[in-house]
Amino acid sequence: MVELLPTRAFHPDPRRVNPDQVVCPVYDTLSETELSHYSEGPFNAARFVPRPKSQPLTTFLTLAKKNLFDAIDERAYVRDERGAFYVYGIQYVPPPDIFETIASDQRRERYLLLGLVGDLDISAPEGGQIAPHERTFADRVEERRALTEATGMSFAPILAGYHRPDHPLNDRLEQLLGLNRRRLTFTGSVPPVVEANLLGSVHRLWRIDDERLVDEIAREVRPYRVVILDGHHRFAAAQARRRAGRPSTPLTMLVDGHDRALQLLPWHRVLPGSVAPFDELVAAAKREFPHVMEAGTHPSVPAVLERLQSMHRRRHRGFLAANRDRLFEVVGPSSEDGGADFDLLHDFLDRKLGIDPHSLEFVRSPRKVLERLKEPDGAGGPTAFMLPALSARAVEERAFEHRAVMAEKSTMFLPKVAEGMLFAPADGPD
Repeated sequence: MVELLPTRAFHPDPRRVNPDQVVCPVYDTLSETELSHYSEGPFNAARFVPRPKSQPLTTFLTLAKKNLFDAIDERAYVRDERGAFYVYGIQYVPPPDIFETIASDQRRERYLLLGLVGDLDISAPEGGQIAPHERTFADRVEERRALTEATGMSFAPILAGYHRPDHPLNDRLEQLLGLNRRRLTFTGSVPPVVEANLLGSVHRLWRIDDERLVDEIAREVRPYRVVILDGHHRFAAAQARRRAGRPSTPLTMLVDGHDRALQLLPWHRVLPGSVAPFDELVAAAKREFPHVMEAGTHPSVPAVLERLQSMHRRRHRGFLAANRDRLFEVVGPSSEDGGADFDLLHDFLDRKLGIDPHSLEFVRSPRKVLERLKEPDGAGGPTAFMLPALSARAVEERAFEHRAVMAEKSTMFLPKVAEGMLFAPADGPD
């Protein structure tokens, strides 16, 4: 049973601050330069959610707690008096390097996603109707757990996907807000509590606090089966708190996992030449896999995109391996569920070659990968591993039918929530 509970959340107070000035991209997507930029705002969430890489954890926790409660004391963020569900809407246009990777029949001028936010009760035994689909890095889980303990807060909501062919929850939310998402507009009959603009995306927040409606919606989602899409480290941190006997109800945003506005993309990997030279990696691949074929020299973005799309169409297990001069396609047996590509690469790098996943750089698009390959690294140049797309159905099937999780940072979902739009006490409403 999925128990989504109403919560008393904090959110920006538009009467005291400009919401645009207090939100920032979700913590694990920020570069150090971006973090420095957003941290210049005295009440920006960048001052209490993401940790600078060079900052010791203990220092970060002390500063995060101080900065958070300074912002609350100054009423940059206000806590609602009554428990409620929230509707979080994001209107966005993917960055050009990501947009070009989206299948042509899925491309839109812009996208609009709605989700239902509340506190997710994870006290039920693990392995029920809530399932993760990726492994996590233990050190990053511990950082998120420690931040929760220090501040008492559950920050940006975890993204969790359900699937209902007739879309009853989405239809209900649109009706409540007077929205018509087919027009890809936020124009409706109910004004939002908060609206913020971030990197060309519009983030809006509405409250549902009518007790009858809250009870009806809570009953509606109880039979749902949900898979964690984005926020695995936050989810794992909440599980760790629960196992330690602490109340743990992480803030969670339920979305239709098959919504056309939700884009599912692979994270690609770059391995520095200092860890393993390109030629040695290709030789190891030829020993391990039956089909390793050279796919061209001086790889270009169009050539890589076409080959990845072809692999996806043919349901080939495999990946592309490239340096700045050569491109190889590595192919295993056909995949029945469309998700085994990640297992095959992870098994090759981790189990066969003993490469620590922490050694890998995770890159969001083939274009960014090829830009990275042009950068010298002092050891013969890096190697890139690029992966074909997979489907939302495959993620659900592997999470529930197979009870299998993919490698760390296998998938990337768009859009991303913003830090600072809402956060809530991690122990649930009081």
